[in-house]
Amino acid sequence: MPNLSNLSHFPLKMIFTIHLIFITWGVQGSWCPKSVVFYNFLFFVCILWAVHNIESDEPLQFALVINVLSIFLDVVVLAVYYPTEGYSASDKFSAAFMIINLIVRPISSMYLLRIGQERGGTLATVFTPSPAMGFGRKDYEDISHPIPQNSDFEGV
Repeated sequence: MPNLSNLSHFPLKMIFTIHLIFITWGVQGSWCPKSVVFYNFLFFVCILWAVHNIESDEPLQFALVINVLSIFLDVVVLAVYYPTEGYSASDKFSAAFMIINLIVRPISSMYLLRIGQERGGTLATVFTPSPAMGFGRKDYEDISHPIPQNSDFEGV
């Protein structure tokens, strides 16, 4: 069995693959509007950009925002266009995968936030646990001036 921890950007690639499969099956039905393809295409571009650009967390910010907005947009699309009577089994199959993709989106959003926190940048300070747990940023320490110690004031 291959060691998956050695693959670079494995979580981002898994997020991309899972959403690609679910979206591909989700847009197969005739009921699905073209806007679903558009905002998911933007999400995929941001994920691929995040895999390519590891120095910045901006691609992850865009992917996270688009993914969170996609939760709302998927709910609206399913509420308005959900296939009811008179639709074929393939339309209901595609709607089922849109619902599964909607369920997976919050999980992938949490992973995107965690990856962004690991990379640093502005996502590192969003929803961070307390510094006592070892997460978050440390205070700035000026290394140009030594920090006074208690032993420096013994003769005073």
